[in-house]
Amino acid sequence: MDATSSRAHVLAVVGPAVDRERLFDALSPLSVSFAASVDAVARRAEDDRVDCVVLATDRLADVEAVHGALAVPLVVVVPTDGDLSAAAARDAGAADVVPVVDSNLFERLPERVESVVAWRRRGATAASKITEDLKEQAIDEAPVGITVADCSLPDRPLVYVNEAFEAMTGYSADAALGRNCRYLQGPNTDPERVAELRRAIEAEESASVELLNYRENGETFWNRVDVAPLSGPDGEVTHYVGFQTDITERVRAEAAAERYAERVDEERERLQTLVEHIEGLLADVTSALVRAESRQELEAAVCDRVTAAGSFTCAWVGHCDLAPAVIVPNERAGTDTEFLDGLEIDRSDPDDPTARAAETRTVQSATVGDGSVSGEALVPFDSVIAVPLAHRGTLYGVLTVYTDAAELDDQVRVVFGTLGRAVGAAIDAFESRRSLLSDERLELEIEVRDETQPLVRLAAAGDCELSYRGSAQHDDGTVSLFVSTDPATEFDEADTALDGLRSVDVLPRGDDAELYELTFADGSLVHLVADAGGRLVDLEVDRLGCRLTVVVPDRVAGRALLDDFKSVAANAELRSVTNRSEPPEARREFVASVNDDLTDRQQSALQLAYLGGYFEWPHAVTGDELAETMGVSRATFHQHLHAAERKLISRFFDGEPY
Repeated sequence: MDATSSRAHVLAVVGPAVDRERLFDALSPLSVSFAASVDAVARRAEDDRVDCVVLATDRLADVEAVHGALAVPLVVVVPTDGDLSAAAARDAGAADVVPVVDSNLFERLPERVESVVAWRRRGATAASKITEDLKEQAIDEAPVGITVADCSLPDRPLVYVNEAFEAMTGYSADAALGRNCRYLQGPNTDPERVAELRRAIEAEESASVELLNYRENGETFWNRVDVAPLSGPDGEVTHYVGFQTDITERVRAEAAAERYAERVDEERERLQTLVEHIEGLLADVTSALVRAESRQELEAAVCDRVTAAGSFTCAWVGHCDLAPAVIVPNERAGTDTEFLDGLEIDRSDPDDPTARAAETRTVQSATVGDGSVSGEALVPFDSVIAVPLAHRGTLYGVLTVYTDAAELDDQVRVVFGTLGRAVGAAIDAFESRRSLLSDERLELEIEVRDETQPLVRLAAAGDCELSYRGSAQHDDGTVSLFVSTDPATEFDEADTALDGLRSVDVLPRGDDAELYELTFADGSLVHLVADAGGRLVDLEVDRLGCRLTVVVPDRVAGRALLDDFKSVAANAELRSVTNRSEPPEARREFVASVNDDLTDRQQSALQLAYLGGYFEWPHAVTGDELAETMGVSRATFHQHLHAAERKLISRFFDGEPY
């Protein structure tokens, strides 16, 4: 209503299915009164000079009763969970129906009431203003193309087109009039749809079809054509009105959606085939695990089985069980494997799927081209999946597989995870059996770049390098490490006051070289070597770090030693692993048997004499000098030394095969 109109007076009747307070709030912008019941509506509407009645009910009988007693418009508010439909309410006489929902329909109830009242008051006047000129203007300016064809003329030519038709087709009115609208058709227009439209026109019926049409410049567009017959006074069809709507964007979107759906279906089928293939791999790999006679043969067989059926084109296994800094292919299979030559994956790379699989010990996948695959510029595949080969907390390696699939789903990852655990268990069995039966030992070269280590701090204090000359364990749990310095260096007391280093003693030698005995408390790197069942065979130390060469009995001991080093040193890294063959009773067993017989003093006397050059001729150091180093008399030193020599020689000649 406009500002000069009187305010509508509304009479509201609320049934039990609608909240009275909520309805009152909705109608609050209007002048509202309430009737107590449906029966009281007619009397109240007349007495109060009501402009409109709002009835909130879920009963059709209420609508019929109120409408029959009124001479004013009726607006019905219908609960959405009731049995009364909006269509039934309108059929019963409601001028408007408003559902009770939390939407703008209910919030705009006052506007809808005022609209009903305004139409009753001024509807006839408004309708009378619709002149023929206004109708023509509306048709001309309609947002859809409108045409009129004359059926009394041959070939039903167009006799009217509006401006929207001209804009949509590119044809001016002069170019369009007098022609059948088939000129919009072209070589790719569907003849079946054209025939459907022709049959409807010939039968004087309405029709709706979607046609590929051509604009004046030759450009194609999709046109929804709706046609309807227009009859003259005698009932005969004289004209056909047509409505053209450009639906090109919708058709293209639908076509794109269909293509996408087809690709999804194809990818789903391909993935299903892929899943079936890798599920079959479990059986194949299980048989390979049983037949393989070595870890190398097992890993090669796994790569062969994975790539055999063609779903996966390339596969390789990299070892991780001694925590290398980089992961490299050890065994490989498949096609297009040239890019694997020289491949090294930084194990600390958080983006590469192989490195992530080693770090998280979970199956990882990635799409090649997203920047997360090492060397991906050379990878001729679409996707990669990396599978940890682990068993009972030990990670032995990673199986990395490439495929041309655009995406790998969760089911593929689950099956590969099962495969990885099976292979990990088989590798564990091989390693355990080899540890029991093999005479091989592992020689590990480990670099520790930690300037806080006491050995490194001592080398930095003396501005020298330390070289290994031997080691010894003592009954009190301490370990002595014998080192020489290059250049010859004399340490002062301040240089040797280091945490973890109990004492630094210079040893007598007959030459100019400086020889030191370094004694460590628990937790030193040398202690950790002994705790892991290993043997230190070489050591080099400078101001930046130290490089240790250690022989361990097996990979389990090697992994334990690396873990221990990393727990006490900031940067411990495995540089190389070498298999070493030793006799059935290795040197360490012989040394252990001798050490079991020697007392701590006897071992010290023997080792000091050896390192000091006492056994050379002429003696490089005297017994007095060695006795002074041990803090005993000359006679006591010789007593310990001779006892150690006797035990050593007896162990050598007692007939046991050392």
